[in-house]
Amino acid sequence: MLNNALRNPMFMFGMIIIVLLLGSSIFYSIVYHDDIPQTFMLYDDDGNLIDRSPLSPVQVFPFGTDKYGYHLFEQIIIGAKYTIGIAFLVASMRMALSFVAGVIGGTYFRRTLRSTAGVVDAIQYIPISLLCYFILHGVLMENGMEGTFSFSFTERMVFEVIILTAVAIPTTTTLISNETNAIWGREFIEGARTLGGSRRHILLKHVLPHLGPRMMIIFLQQTVNVLILLLHLGLLKLFFGGTFFNPDPMLGDEYRSVSGEWSGLIGSTFRFLSYETWIPLIPILFFVLVILAVNFVLEGFKQVVDKQSYSRRMKNVELPDIKTEIDSSSFSFVHNHGEMLERKTASR
Repeated sequence: MLNNALRNPMFMFGMIIIVLLLGSSIFYSIVYHDDIPQTFMLYDDDGNLIDRSPLSPVQVFPFGTDKYGYHLFEQIIIGAKYTIGIAFLVASMRMALSFVAGVIGGTYFRRTLRSTAGVVDAIQYIPISLLCYFILHGVLMENGMEGTFSFSFTERMVFEVIILTAVAIPTTTTLISNETNAIWGREFIEGARTLGGSRRHILLKHVLPHLGPRMMIIFLQQTVNVLILLLHLGLLKLFFGGTFFNPDPMLGDEYRSVSGEWSGLIGSTFRFLSYETWIPLIPILFFVLVILAVNFVLEGFKQVVDKQSYSRRMKNVELPDIKTEIDSSSFSFVHNHGEMLERKTASR
């Protein structure tokens, strides 16, 4: 299936975008050690001051600078590995935990799932962003200058990953359970049971192989959900790894991201959207680009799965075997018709 997916244009287009962003971010970290150039003031050839930060993309190619003079292009490159990596990590953990529980529930507790489906459906209407905000606020937000956090960066990061994973476990588990339950109700499963296959044998040989493509689709959907959740938390000033908050009654409260991932760049610069538009707009565009890339991969993979399912159904359709036996009675010779007409005429 992977070979067929690599031939799909939408799948390949999305994968190229993701690989380029991740590869360039890792390369920059290895070669330049995540160093961000700074241009606080811009001078002409004669040494005269032209402008000071923030500098527009026309003045500093390609994306300009923030208000401290740090180049946005390098910030975007550095933040790519954190943003995409966090999304893939949380989505993988959601799938790993939900897959085991979902397969077991869809195989051995099918009646129990029907009775608890209403509870899980009600959970889906809880605003996950606000729930995460209330849980994470006391850990990620800290007043004052750098270094005054109550928890270390590793502790904050691990805690946030756990929370972002846990909030989606009930719905993801139910989704996988329903997919597993649907496969158990298919006709070929009944045929395997008729032939004497045990439940374990059917699960390993028939259910899991058919469940694999669906798991890939659910994983990509969860990746998009994590990206959107990070964006919501960023707009609420909760950045991955922690938020530095410095109250300033004169210039306005300042929020800065610890890790430099894109949702932190968006949340910390969103107030500049009305005048220095490029500062928040650049990370917003790249965030949208990654979400589109993952959706391209998702849609391309869906097309491959649907095409293979259609081909498999067409192979299983048996055309009726029409056998026609041809002998001398199947033919009527012309001279016989002439003799019959002459006889009828003579009789009249």
